[in-house]
Amino acid sequence: MPETLLSVGALSADLGRLAEELARLEEAGADWIHLDVMDGCFAPPILGDAALFKAIRKYTKLPVDVHLMVKHPEHKVAQFEGADWITVHSEAGPHVHRAVDEARRVGARAGVALNPGTHISGVIQLLREVDLILLVAVDPGFPGARFVPQTLHKLALLREKLEAQGAAQVKLGIDGGVTLENAAQVGAADVVVSGSAVFKGAGPEENIRAFKAAFGQNE
Repeated sequence: MPETLLSVGALSADLGRLAEELARLEEAGADWIHLDVMDGCFAPPILGDAALFKAIRKYTKLPVDVHLMVKHPEHKVAQFEGADWITVHSEAGPHVHRAVDEARRVGARAGVALNPGTHISGVIQLLREVDLILLVAVDPGFPGARFVPQTLHKLALLREKLEAQGAAQVKLGIDGGVTLENAAQVGAADVVVSGSAVFKGAGPEENIRAFKAAFGQNE
């Protein structure tokens, strides 16, 4: 089974020292860099933007995955050309197929995200058209929200659906409320997103090592 990838949320870094922070994450063993983009409508705060993405892209060679928590993402995707992965929400508008096509058009692999309250049926019709399904384990835009345990059940159901439909190559991710305390459970995903838990306490070097150990990965 492929190793679980750890995608580290860039917004939890010291953005005033972005180049240093990204170099530190790369050296510490992060697999991807994750950028949340919120428009203040789909998700309450306004965070992340194309300018920050361009700076991240300039300062790291790691894959960059952009998570668009915005309304009508089909109109915003092109701003993030150069990203390795672009994920849009199934709930963000009626034209998810168009947003996925737009992500592919700008050279990214396409993902679709589901909020905690969204049934997996919201993505079943897209299984053969996406590269990543991201299960968001907290309601977007509410800092400090707790991990929704039902996310793990959704993960298992989606894994079964992918295998049944011959789409096992699609990655399954979990984002939101991920800490070292639940890392072993979420390690069943192909991609795990964590931000503040990576930077707290001893910092990325020790925390990333601990995440990888929880995922069952040896040094």
